[in-house]
Amino acid sequence: MFDRSVTAFRSLRRTVAQRFFLAVALADFFGRRAFLREIVAVYAGMRKHHNARRSGCEIFYVRRHVHMLEKGISMIPRRDTFAAGYIEDLVAAALEACTAAGLLDAVTCAWVADTLDAYFTATEATSSPEIRRARETYKQLDIGPRSRDFLGPVRVLDAERIRGARLPSYDELLSLAHARQSVRWFSPETVDRDPVDRAIALGMQAPSACNRLPYRFVVVDHRDTIRSIADIPGGTAGYAQNLVGLVVVVGDLSAYAHTRDRHLIYVDSSLAAMGFLMAMQAQGLSTCCINWPDSAAADSRIAQILGLKRYERTVMLIAYGRALPDALAPGSGKRDLDSIRQFVGSTEGDPR
Repeated sequence: MFDRSVTAFRSLRRTVAQRFFLAVALADFFGRRAFLREIVAVYAGMRKHHNARRSGCEIFYVRRHVHMLEKGISMIPRRDTFAAGYIEDLVAAALEACTAAGLLDAVTCAWVADTLDAYFTATEATSSPEIRRARETYKQLDIGPRSRDFLGPVRVLDAERIRGARLPSYDELLSLAHARQSVRWFSPETVDRDPVDRAIALGMQAPSACNRLPYRFVVVDHRDTIRSIADIPGGTAGYAQNLVGLVVVVGDLSAYAHTRDRHLIYVDSSLAAMGFLMAMQAQGLSTCCINWPDSAAADSRIAQILGLKRYERTVMLIAYGRALPDALAPGSGKRDLDSIRQFVGSTEGDPR
């Protein structure tokens, strides 16, 4: 009787949603406040971003604009004058303040230095007074040591150089992708942190809009904390208690000055997460992505546990460990290629 009542209620709810969409949407907006919470997080991030810019210490501003320099250096044909509109601000304000405050990590400092070296070399013939002033200011800065391997713009790898690098073949990559499974049952032994760091380091090589990397991977390997977090999203009933490692992927909305960029934390962190999954599999470790719900209660609980800021959003959880021998994992059959791929363009000269 109870099951029939629940089924009837759900059917009624679907009918109301279909026929009274606007009313349901308004109720969802003001009731669950899902969109309102996103708005609050987005504007909290923008406020932090602009406050940091006013003080001159905004690392995401530095990362974005140095990457813009890289694109200008790489342009074909390259101009003698480019980035004149922001180069002084980048060097004299943001970069100088970040360097003085010690906000830039060693790798970022080396990348910034290598790129600025290349930029001022590329613009030696400029007549721009802004670039000339920025060059003089730059000469007075102590950014730190350059990298052993140049981190600024480099030549694109041609076919011969790619072969010389001994990259994995397509078939090897496909085998790795097929080998990865969503494993939910793990052996009880704790996983060493080194392979986790190696996997994160590989994931960081994923593309990121303007090279901002607006995310962090919070690695949890304390069993009680793992359980308290794994129980939050739902969908983990029955296996949360046997998890031995958990990564919380967190997006940072303070990386952006505009609301139009609010979804980039999900795009960029997900690209990095895929690299992390493949790297863990390559090291003999199994993983399982755990969906994160858009829930006020869930966001509040994980923020309390991890001390997240208002402008930080949980993107997903990733369980990891050594697969329990003889355990089963879903086959997760994928769709046919033709059902998700569409070519758009002229059929003239179609090689098929």
